[in-house]
Amino acid sequence: MSLQLTSDFHGNTAQHHHVDPAILDRLAKALVEAGVNPEKLDRHAENEKRLAIVARLFELPISPIAKSEQEQPTRRAPSALPKWRMKRVVEYVDSHISEQITLADLASAAGMSRMYFASQFRVATGMRPHDYVLHKRIERAQHLLCTTSESLVEIALSVGFQTQAHFTTIFKKIAGNTPLRWRREQQA
Repeated sequence: MSLQLTSDFHGNTAQHHHVDPAILDRLAKALVEAGVNPEKLDRHAENEKRLAIVARLFELPISPIAKSEQEQPTRRAPSALPKWRMKRVVEYVDSHISEQITLADLASAAGMSRMYFASQFRVATGMRPHDYVLHKRIERAQHLLCTTSESLVEIALSVGFQTQAHFTTIFKKIAGNTPLRWRREQQA
């Protein structure tokens, strides 16, 4: 059976086969979640075919939907990483800043799985674990730039970057200036 739908997503629907309006509402929501702007769709035959195809792909039933099915279960928001676990992660990063630090390393320091750790870490800090490590590397580099006369290459390697070029790129992104210019500004 072919399914052809005409809808302007504002409640005005034409039905070529019996299609429950609740089905059209679900289809409209699915399209919005997929990034389609329903207001830009018109009622031409090609769009009707596209909507019919999407309805078929989503396997939308042609029967009315029970109220219990319409209510979507709410997902529990991930909780923040407990302070004691966060402390262990911070200590791990500080003591291994010159080494490669992976998500698995951080999760292990916290005693958690990688995905669960990453989720809770992001809630606790507002940033991804990788971004946190990069910020800590740059903080340490800034301290070394102010307190030592080491070359940029030596500092880059001592805070865990593999190349000076990568160090400079990340430093500029986080600190707003290149390491050399930043050092000169601090010394002025």
